[in-house]
Amino acid sequence: MADFSSRHFPDGSPERIVVLILTFVRSLEAFEIPALIGLPAGIEIFTTQIYTQLKGSIIPDYGHASAYSVILIALVSLVLIPYYRITQDTFKFSTVTGKGFNPRRKDLGKWRWLGGLFLLSLPLVQLLPMMALLWSSLTPFLQVPSVEALGQLSFANYALAFNDPKIVRSTANSLLVSITSASGAVAVAFVVAWIVARTGIALRWMLDRLTMVPLVFPGIVLGVAILQMYLILPLPVYGTVWIMVAAFVPQYLPYAMRCNHAGLLGIHKELEESATASGASWGQVARNIIAPLMMPALFAAWIYIFLVTVREISVSLLLYSPGSEVISVVMWELWENGAVGTLSAYALAISAAMALLAVMFYRTSRRYGLNV
Repeated sequence: MADFSSRHFPDGSPERIVVLILTFVRSLEAFEIPALIGLPAGIEIFTTQIYTQLKGSIIPDYGHASAYSVILIALVSLVLIPYYRITQDTFKFSTVTGKGFNPRRKDLGKWRWLGGLFLLSLPLVQLLPMMALLWSSLTPFLQVPSVEALGQLSFANYALAFNDPKIVRSTANSLLVSITSASGAVAVAFVVAWIVARTGIALRWMLDRLTMVPLVFPGIVLGVAILQMYLILPLPVYGTVWIMVAAFVPQYLPYAMRCNHAGLLGIHKELEESATASGASWGQVARNIIAPLMMPALFAAWIYIFLVTVREISVSLLLYSPGSEVISVVMWELWENGAVGTLSAYALAISAAMALLAVMFYRTSRRYGLNV
């Protein structure tokens, strides 16, 4: 078997290979773009096959959906093997310097114009889709920009979007799901990280590994597993927004765990021992010492999970029921119903709100010295 250990890389920096592997894994797990572009053209991949087996007919085919899910898990697991072998020793390599990093400039010579055009194209790649959304949100139907179409511009799509009870309800549902999921994942990761880093339990390493298991499950596969599990278990969460919370908490637990574990390692255990010797309970130590000192890590994990779950679609499409739609589900339905103008107006409004929220979080983090 090939040895993918990081020590076999000449420069000791296997970041490029790691990024390539993670990009490939993300491509295997991708659902939104293949579903929106590929399905109408008859192009299917594993994730879209799983979706069509469950939502493409009146009676869901759980057997075939589960079979596709197992195959996809196996593919992702095989690809992640070299990733873990590469990253297992990366902690041994670090940069020791007393000054900030000083990048070296390289003269591109005759290729400088190509490099300049490439840099100019990066903003356009992000700006042009937003301009297309803005145009379609102001027109009564999808049409090519022209002088004649300028006379048809209006804010009717925005009025329609904000007056739709289903859209308003989905926004409230998304906020509830995202806030609860982020808080739940961070709270669970906080306790698990403390057990792993502070206790002497022999099998605590296994607990750490278990929190990483969801990384192997693509979102839509996890949705299939959660759906079938809560169809069997006698818990009244099926058909409610809480089944999405039950899926999002384990799905994003690995990210919360990494942030919490790293933050806890930066706090010396003598602080806790001193408080315990003074008669403080574990709850008081966690509330008054550990949590305040870990606030940058807790804050970063919470923000990340909140912003990601707001736009998550693969799990939501499988688990939602009438009345429990979230933002991504309503956008999907608007696209399928051909309401492109309303969809564009709603998408732009949500994007602006998320951008504003991110700026507020950033300003708050800078104000209180939180490195997010």
